[in-house]
Amino acid sequence: MAEVELKNVIKSFMGGKITALQDINLKIPNGMFTSILGPSGCGKTTLLRLVAGLEKPDAGEVLIRDSVVNDVSPRERNIAMVFQNYALYPHKRVFENMAIGLRLRGYPEHDIKKKVVGVARMLKIEDFMERYPKQLSGGQQQRVALGRALVREPEVFLLDEPLSNLDAQVREVTRTELKRLFKDLQATVIYVTHDQTEAMMMSDFVVVMNHGTVKQTGEPISIYNDPDHRFVAEFLGTHRINLLHGRIEQAKFISDDGFIVFDTKIKTQGNVLAGIRPEHILLSTHKEIPLKGISVLIETIGSTHLVSVRVGENEFKILTAETPNLQKQIMASFSLHDVYFFDDQSGRRLRPDFF
Repeated sequence: MAEVELKNVIKSFMGGKITALQDINLKIPNGMFTSILGPSGCGKTTLLRLVAGLEKPDAGEVLIRDSVVNDVSPRERNIAMVFQNYALYPHKRVFENMAIGLRLRGYPEHDIKKKVVGVARMLKIEDFMERYPKQLSGGQQQRVALGRALVREPEVFLLDEPLSNLDAQVREVTRTELKRLFKDLQATVIYVTHDQTEAMMMSDFVVVMNHGTVKQTGEPISIYNDPDHRFVAEFLGTHRINLLHGRIEQAKFISDDGFIVFDTKIKTQGNVLAGIRPEHILLSTHKEIPLKGISVLIETIGSTHLVSVRVGENEFKILTAETPNLQKQIMASFSLHDVYFFDDQSGRRLRPDFF
């Protein structure tokens, strides 16, 4: 397996009118499952195509195993790519779909058969070798596309939202299988997705992107617990973070409507956003910062409830196992330690002195 690195990479389209990537500096760890996470149009697929060699950077360098590959063809990069639409040959049976890459590289027939059968057994598709793609389910087609990549034993696997065409149940099962498979292989994987749940569950390392820039990198739980930017805090999380507009005056937070005031230990003065995740607000007064409001909506999610509480001119989402009554007064609280502060203009994180 191999480390992948991008140094000062810039990529634009339409004669420079659209900038897809802006000065990207990024290291993809060797032998780890890395997700490139971000909304549509953030540049994540362009980044993947640069690593694959399907696009060339306007500036900067792409390195695989410490070697610059800007002018190396996709075929010579020893990478394998799995696309969103699987890209299977409809007129070829499963065996031939998996074997075609090896045939083009001149592998002996007995080696091709050995590799294809071995990978098919690992992916549990050995019974489908004589079928055509149209005779397979979406999940089975996805495994064939993955198998075609695996038989080549590449240094780097590139996956571009390969699960997005699957229904929810098949997607969940396949997600677990992929994580287990690549963990056993100790493969270097770059996985593009807009689904933060997918990235958090599958990845060893996450790259969060927006507007052609890298906002933050690191282990999933580290990024979730310690976001560097408002965008990262908003994008990660099964339930959207609560953001409260206000200002800091003499280390005290004051919401725009004046209903919520508390000490912050932040020296920065001016307009800020205070972020509190729904799971960090308790329906009790046990924490040091109180909230008193009216429940306006209750959404049941399995054994938990997402409660919308109106506090002054603001609305908070609270995740709880308790079932409060609708349109009733709610007493809640949260800890200062669980509050993130962001600059209102730049979105960058403002850190209290005790962090």
